[in-house]
Amino acid sequence: MKWTTGIEVQVSGAMITGAEVRSDGTCKLTIEIVLPENKEEATTEVTTKKVKVKGDVLKLVEASKLSLDDKFMQYEPEKGTKEARFKESLTKVIQSGVSDFWRPNLDPSFDETGESICYVAGKKPAVGKSKNWWKEVAKKVGLQEGTKKQYVAFLGCLIKKLVEKGWEVSQAWYAVCSDSKKLGHYWNSEYAKHDFEMTGSREVCDFYDLGNSFKILAEDEEEKAGGFWLAGGLYVIDGYYYPLAGLAHCNDVGSDYVDSVGWLVLNCSTDN
Repeated sequence: MKWTTGIEVQVSGAMITGAEVRSDGTCKLTIEIVLPENKEEATTEVTTKKVKVKGDVLKLVEASKLSLDDKFMQYEPEKGTKEARFKESLTKVIQSGVSDFWRPNLDPSFDETGESICYVAGKKPAVGKSKNWWKEVAKKVGLQEGTKKQYVAFLGCLIKKLVEKGWEVSQAWYAVCSDSKKLGHYWNSEYAKHDFEMTGSREVCDFYDLGNSFKILAEDEEEKAGGFWLAGGLYVIDGYYYPLAGLAHCNDVGSDYVDSVGWLVLNCSTDN
């Protein structure tokens, strides 16, 4: 089994301009250092063993490359629809700017102790914990809680990738925003199991577990609404009622959520 981790690295007077997660579990960071008369690039390698993942799990979400000029953003959904509401949210995210970030391409599971997590295919997702628990475990393993802004950007990148893979633009928008039965594990999806699927199921554009369980996001600090958001859908629910773009606001950060897992990321920048 290979071991990797995500940790946040901050360097005074420098900027991290790239990150490469290697197959041996190390991470190579490219850092631009500003010197008095010139700039040069240096690299540093960070190897720790806080959270276990198997294989090449961390995937870069190129959120900064989303543009209002992208082909998929030329789609004009009917007013008042779920697609129209999501496009409005995605447009605001693109206009405000969002940095690239890394995220595991499958849902987390509990490790052998049951007190922390790992990212390994073929295990039951780590459901049944509170928002507060996920906040603490994210710190423990060196990752960050994904924000609503990042989640919206991720779905924008997903629509973009679907279109690049040959999906009709309207079908990609519909699948993400209106009925996600073709993208995730839902009650009305093909081969529904009527129970949690094991992690690493139903690959879509190199990501897995897009349905199956709700995703717990970070506190809603940007909108000052308090509480946090549950995103996506659940295996016992129709993909039309809770598509991937679905968001439900919650205030209880201390109660356990039996059908939800944390949606954790590794930030490339602090402005997400």
